[in-house]
This record gives sequence, structure tokens and C-alpha cells, in this order.
Amino acid sequence: MRWPAGLLVGMLPVMAWGQAAPPVVAPKPPVAPVRAAGSVQASGSGSGRFVVVLDAAHGGEDGGVQLAGSVAEKTVTLAMSVRLRSLLTARGFAVVTTREGNVALEDVARVQVANRAAAGTGNAACISLHATQTGTGVHLYVSSLAPTSATRFLPWKTAQSAYVTRSLKLSSVINHALGQAGAGDAGAVDGKGIPVLLAQSSLPGLDSEACPAVAVEIAPIRGADRKVVTEVTDDQYQTQIVEALAAAMMEWRTDAGGESGGGGQKP
Repeated sequence: MRWPAGLLVGMLPVMAWGQAAPPVVAPKPPVAPVRAAGSVQASGSGSGRFVVVLDAAHGGEDGGVQLAGSVAEKTVTLAMSVRLRSLLTARGFAVVTTREGNVALEDVARVQVANRAAAGTGNAACISLHATQTGTGVHLYVSSLAPTSATRFLPWKTAQSAYVTRSLKLSSVINHALGQAGAGDAGAVDGKGIPVLLAQSSLPGLDSEACPAVAVEIAPIRGADRKVVTEVTDDQYQTQIVEALAAAMMEWRTDAGGESGGGGQKP
């Protein structure tokens, strides 16, 4: 995926959240927002059902970056979304996907899907899937917006500010699960599982999501000499990642079970 330069800031075992990168241009407000123009409704206690929103990046004419074997990023993100959806559904989650095929979607349309799905549920997690040929392991991104208190209607461009604290907690849960994945296997580095890089930044779409949200970017595994030992397109590597993400969602659902879900009111 093409991220703004200078985002990656830390590597396991130490989580070092760096200074936010320069903000990118925020997405335009939706033509027909869910509630009031320029705002979204914060999720409340709702029905108590747990929803996971999976957003496979790119699609249609937007192929994203080229990965090993000339495989387009859009192909990898969709394949992983389908696999993760299957694992989560089998574990009793309600899963909503932004795309099920090779279709193009604007950032606003993706956010609208996520916000509609999360509204009123009480508990949710929004995961955006990306891939890259740079770096190593998995990169986790959380919005760099300053945390704010939840209000009934949130400004569209900064809706995530009411969820940043919970998004950071969600990233920690995913971080831990990935660190345990594949230890001792081909996808591991020095037997320590999949390496994880963490960062906060203003990213298109992410800042407008009204739910705990994390962007997950999959990179190749590299050895100490920085040469690729496992490509993003490797089936076993992808399996390790989706299984780790499913395990993280199980832990997140358990931890969030007693929370009201009122955008950022609880860490």
C-alpha cells in the first residue's frame, strides 16, 4: 500500500508510538450521511451483538501496489478478507465486508459501510487490510487524532477521535496475537513470531470511522540481512496472519463484553 512517508515508528518487543506524520487530505463528507450532514451517530449500547467490519483495500481499477509474482495488492487484501470472514463467522461473529469482489470503492463509501454496521451494536471492531513490499512483518496503524469525549453526533472528518483510546487498545490486542503467531515456523523471525511495527497517523477513511479501528498492512518477512524469506503471497504466512487476527478478535470480544461501546468512553 502507498502510505505517507515516515510512518513506521516501533518494533516488537517494544511498542513505541511516535509523533504523528503530517496529516493527509481528509475525505470529503458523504453525499448522503447516515444521520445529519457532516456527522455520524456514535454507537451506543444497542443490541449487544458483536460486529467485525473487514475492509479489503483497493479494488477495481485501483490495484494498489505490485507484490511478489506481479500479484496486485487488491487481490491479496480480498483473499485475506474472505479467509478472515470465514474464521470469524465460524466463531460466532457478525461480519460485514466492504467488498466481496473486484470492485472499486471510494474511502467515503467504505467508511459509510463501517459506520452503519457499527452503529447501535455496542461492540465492534473495524479492520482495514492492506499489503506492501516494503518493511517486514505486519504494520498496524491507528489514527493520530487526539482523543475526545463521545457526543451523540460526531463530526464526519474526526469521528475516530471518540474511539482513538479503544483503537489503541485494539491494536495492542492484535499486536500480542501476531507476536504469538507462527513462533518456530517459517513465518517467524528468530522464533519470536511475526514482527510487528506500530504507528499513529492521519489516514484517509480511518479518521472518519465511528468504531475502534485499526489498519493492518502485511509486509514480507525479512531475515537479519533484510532479504525476503517469506513473501506476502505465501499461503502459510497469510494463514498465520488471519488466524492471529481471528484470535485477537476473540480476545477483544471477551474484553469488550462489559463495555457500553459509547465511543471512547472506556479504554
